Amino acid sequence: MGRKRTRHIIILRGLPGSGKSTRARDILKEYGSGEAFSTDDYFRENEKMVGFHKKYLQEAHEWNRNRVLQAIRGKVHPIVIDNTNMYKWEMWPYVRMAFRRGYWIEFEDLPVIPLEILDRRCPQISMEVLERMNEGYEPVKKIWDVIYDYNSKERWMPNPERLQNHW
Repeated sequence: MGRKRTRHIIILRGLPGSGKSTRARDILKEYGSGEAFSTDDYFRENEKMVGFHKKYLQEAHEWNRNRVLQAIRGKVHPIVIDNTNMYKWEMWPYVRMAFRRGYWIEFEDLPVIPLEILDRRCPQISMEVLERMNEGYEPVKKIWDVIYDYNSKERWMPNPERLQNHW
């Protein structure tokens, strides 16, 4: 018999402005514990920056993955990932680090909102970017859709960040 997975990680999926942060707060209220992690927090917490800076996006994502890994090691329950997560490769590190450490992994797609509304909610993101993200959305039903995704594995397996942090 395999080990029982009693801690949860919930990966929210949706375009910018679709309500992921609100849903993350609701989930934490429902559980009465846990933490939510968003790459956007990097830009909110870094005193040197005000607002989003594309040139720091990769650094921000790595910062967020490290925070999530520390929460997993600390057995935080639940962990909510509040990023767009439109592509399997974006979710792969979170799925891999959580699965290897005994977490139950759930995916939650937020309701689709017309792009015109999202464009008004997020004026800093162009309509072209929203359309590209929407068109590139990769459906995921189970963790295996992510874990065994060839492109994600090829991208992340040799990555020094993965090797250093053992995920």
